[in-house]
Amino acid sequence: MRDRLFVSSALALALAVVGLPGCGQPTEVVGSAITASTATSIWIDASAQTASPRFWANSVGTGTASLTLRGDLESHYKIGNREAGFQRVRGHGVLSDDMGIYKGPGVYDWTNLDRYLTAIAAAGMRPIMEMDFMPKALALHGNKHDIYKNAADYRSFIAAVVRHCVERFGMADVSQWYWEIWNEPDYAAFWHGSDASQTTAYRMKEYEALYDNAVAAITSVIPDALVGGPAATNPAPIGQFLQHCKAAGTRVTFVSSHHYPGGDGSGPAADAGDLVADNVRRIEAITGAGYSTSEVMSFNTEWNSSYFGQGGGTGDGLVSMDNHWNVGFILKAAKLMADAGTGHGAPLDVFSYWVLSDVFDEWSGPTGSYMLGHDGGNLPFGSVFGLITAQGVRKAAFNAFKMLNRLGPIRLRATGGASSEGVDAMATLSQSGDQIQILVYDQYTKLDTTGADTVTVNLYNIPSALTGKPVFLTRFIVDETHSNPYGVWQAQGSPPNPSEAQWREMRAAQHLYGLPPERTTLAGSFSTTIDVNRQSGTLLVLSLSRPLMGRDATAPIEAEDYDGQSQASRRDGSDADLGQVAAVEAGGELFYDVVDFADAGVDSVQLRVQASHGTRVEVHLDAADGPSIGTCPVGGGAGWTTASCALAHTSGVHTLHLTFAGAATLNWLQFH
Repeated sequence: MRDRLFVSSALALALAVVGLPGCGQPTEVVGSAITASTATSIWIDASAQTASPRFWANSVGTGTASLTLRGDLESHYKIGNREAGFQRVRGHGVLSDDMGIYKGPGVYDWTNLDRYLTAIAAAGMRPIMEMDFMPKALALHGNKHDIYKNAADYRSFIAAVVRHCVERFGMADVSQWYWEIWNEPDYAAFWHGSDASQTTAYRMKEYEALYDNAVAAITSVIPDALVGGPAATNPAPIGQFLQHCKAAGTRVTFVSSHHYPGGDGSGPAADAGDLVADNVRRIEAITGAGYSTSEVMSFNTEWNSSYFGQGGGTGDGLVSMDNHWNVGFILKAAKLMADAGTGHGAPLDVFSYWVLSDVFDEWSGPTGSYMLGHDGGNLPFGSVFGLITAQGVRKAAFNAFKMLNRLGPIRLRATGGASSEGVDAMATLSQSGDQIQILVYDQYTKLDTTGADTVTVNLYNIPSALTGKPVFLTRFIVDETHSNPYGVWQAQGSPPNPSEAQWREMRAAQHLYGLPPERTTLAGSFSTTIDVNRQSGTLLVLSLSRPLMGRDATAPIEAEDYDGQSQASRRDGSDADLGQVAAVEAGGELFYDVVDFADAGVDSVQLRVQASHGTRVEVHLDAADGPSIGTCPVGGGAGWTTASCALAHTSGVHTLHLTFAGAATLNWLQFH
């Protein structure tokens, strides 16, 4: 990255209550909005089925690797995997001196690398090993962006890194990691080669030498390693890079580059369609060099609305990273890219959004982070790339990925959507055929477009698993006034150092908003007309069982991911799974909004807890003094323990309150 449905009358009433215009209602349009509302019809054939590869979830970016030595970012990784489905993490500077690995020829300290990789594994993900930057002791001129001064020493270092990863995590796992050599070598600020003042062509020839040596070292440990590059700022250098690999006989299994349709973010627009054109250029470079896409995969390892999201910017392409404007941009990018697939595979294998969290910097680690350096790290929003704020609040853009994660593995043919601006949709089916997901977005290239449009969704050839049976009809929404904590912060006057009450208001808006499910019986076809706000996403779910409406109570809930607290704080944990924990004083409280205990319900809870003295945790629903469902005794001691206790049978969706009789530290909780 350069520094640089069906709507019943009851549901229609509910839409009106929450501020969504009902069908036929006039929409007031202000500012720079496109004034004319459009009407679109979407036709979905549930019998026309193809595979639906989840390329958008195969990776997500982070900043410098050393930031992962912080518990807050480690916790954000867990949220990203569990809720958005991200499978890999790609970060800068794994080999840089702030990771402290290289101590001299043959002398290495693996402490920080182990923590980086363990945090990713603890979150259920794998790394994309971006192999940069140069330890200064190995660098030609003592700068981390230089080429090595001795190729043999460099190869030995890279081989040692790979060998250690295999010893630590096993060949079966590490052989599935991607090894991406360097970051943006065509950009002089990231790659000097032997002389930063030389031409790009000259420096790229030196990059080819670096690549050859890195691959030789990696494959000496893992012969069939998944290696590639050049992680360029655009696809232009890929053709020459691949020609070199073919001529030199150097292994390459993927090519990668980056694209930010909104450029530096100062302009008013970001065209998601540009991301498809960018991928076409990568594929043309692959085939033009004599490879097939089965031999060399296409990766976009950085994308966002702008490349200038380091913090503090005010352009629309930067504000879009914090507010709801990127929602439609993200959903449209995923849909258009999926349209470019073959029906049997994705047009690209990695589509890695930059980045997961505002705990971010790409030059110097925590000391260079914009968000960590403002208002004691308490500033909620600052035009930084992340899907999650530095304090762990999910942005509207995160909820767009959460919608994508709800999609099934089978894609259904959808036609009739807007070819460029406006409403379009993609639809999927669960593997068992008992749930259909219809993802509708309304996106305009001009980011601050307001207003609303109308869409009629027509579904036909509905699977037999759903026809003639009572089904749930559920609508989830991400737009300006739903699933968007930035809008709440703006309404508060954009406080740089919010109070606990203001944080609670923002956190109340961070979860994917869903209207109460309706029940109906489906025939062989289904049709509904709804209004959708611009720069938004709507997910319609038709299912035999009620879909998840919030936090999954049967999955681990990170204690530090609370929506409100009294006499409690976050701190870095000491448990094996890393991340933050919640330290609670005697009489303190934590609460968690929209905890879904499912209709089948739960009967017990596990608490991963540490307490110096024996105490108890009371579990209440909907208020601190609400119905009690149990009291959990916690033994005292120096170490972490997992306490289990029985509860009164509990089902449905509730706010969960935990009250602590004595001081304790909580890592996570999980219901059964």
